[in-house]
Amino acid sequence: MPDDNEPRSEDVSLPVSKRSIATTIELPLFLNLLALSLTGPAISNIVLYKTCVHSLNYTVPQCKPFLSPIKTNETALLEKDVEKYSTYVSTVKLVLEYIFPAFLSLFLGAWSDTYGRKPLIVWPLFGASITGMLLVIFSLMDSLGPWWYILTAVPSSLSGGYIAMFTGMYCYVSDTSTPDSTSLRMTMIDATTSLGIVIGSVLCTYFILTIGTTYLLLLAATISVIAYSFSNIWIKESLSGALQGGGSKILDLLLIKEMFNESLKERPNHQRTQIFLICIVSVNVILAYTGPLSVEYLYTRQKLQWSLQEYTTYSSFSTALTLVGGFFGVLVVQKALRLGDIGFSIAVLILIIANNMIKMFAVETWHMYLACAMSIFRGLPGPLMRSYLTKILPVEDVGKVFVLLSTSESICPVLFPLIFNPLYSYTLSTFPGAIYALSSGLVFIAMILLGYVQYFSWLGSSTNYRRLDSVNEEN
Repeated sequence: MPDDNEPRSEDVSLPVSKRSIATTIELPLFLNLLALSLTGPAISNIVLYKTCVHSLNYTVPQCKPFLSPIKTNETALLEKDVEKYSTYVSTVKLVLEYIFPAFLSLFLGAWSDTYGRKPLIVWPLFGASITGMLLVIFSLMDSLGPWWYILTAVPSSLSGGYIAMFTGMYCYVSDTSTPDSTSLRMTMIDATTSLGIVIGSVLCTYFILTIGTTYLLLLAATISVIAYSFSNIWIKESLSGALQGGGSKILDLLLIKEMFNESLKERPNHQRTQIFLICIVSVNVILAYTGPLSVEYLYTRQKLQWSLQEYTTYSSFSTALTLVGGFFGVLVVQKALRLGDIGFSIAVLILIIANNMIKMFAVETWHMYLACAMSIFRGLPGPLMRSYLTKILPVEDVGKVFVLLSTSESICPVLFPLIFNPLYSYTLSTFPGAIYALSSGLVFIAMILLGYVQYFSWLGSSTNYRRLDSVNEEN
């Protein structure tokens, strides 16, 4: 394999059993994403309704249809103004929700090398539980305008959010996996995320119609509490010799210096350059995917006249396809075609561009489903790039580089609402598909940079082969 020019050692001692309830971080992740996907569409409609009533001063009867998961023509005249204003609310909320975790991520990597990975998983789940409770209160109080929605993000933000949680989970996987199982275990994390989103999206509309929005949000908050409780009680620390406490030492500037010094030190075979390029590629790919996704419900509602029910059905299909594609891609396609991690990633990015092109000019429902089919493997670049890094880096450096990668990715939730949400608002009346054009540009840049990574990988393999030949001749 051209990507495996410096294999890791197989002698990796795992601090806890690979297969036990003590290492099943996928379960709390699944529960958390299930709760998130149950609340997401419902909260979107609540924000639309509160925007209509409190910010644009329409009457309650005029705005009431926004709360229904079944779209009607009753809000047709209000759609553009309400969507545009609610986009501003969502943008501010997302930026405030992720800007502190992005800053915090600069410290968490080196800190977790001393105090362990479990806090990075448990703290965000606790914050998500409190956020879920605040969402219930927000939905119950009709007197609260849409801007109060921003306050619900505070607990999640202060506890590190998904940036801290996924940093902890990827490091946890690295600690508890062998080199041979790392790629599959990374894919399992993404697959669990997809499964939680699929099930939540499928059930969301049904629950709104049967038990109502308030009880749905209460159910989601309960699930979040269960996820936190499980991780706090059952999940064991993966790092041998991890110290207890240390919360007061997180914001230590020496931790930032240590992370960058260890991650970006001089390495053979252009490995430092490869790490730097992979960080840029990862940021581009995440921006290209999450950017359009943040306004895709509004896009399909405006251009294709979709209801919430139609969108959640499509979203469930899309996520399920990604779940299947992840396992099928790693276990079958990559092995059958003997593709390296980077080569397969480049192929996937080409399909993602095709997906964007179809969505950009979609005028029929089936166009959106065709686009999903074109990018069935779109969830793989992240796990594949991490898998590649585990194969070229020494075991002791993998965790540090993963943290650097997660830190780079942490700016994405801050950037995409500042880039894609305003772009959608400005082009809503002229060319709403502009969000997919920008996404394609970002993916194209990522393809070029990954091409350089592949080139350096080949150079490294050639160097190793020449060294082996020299040794054989001397013997």
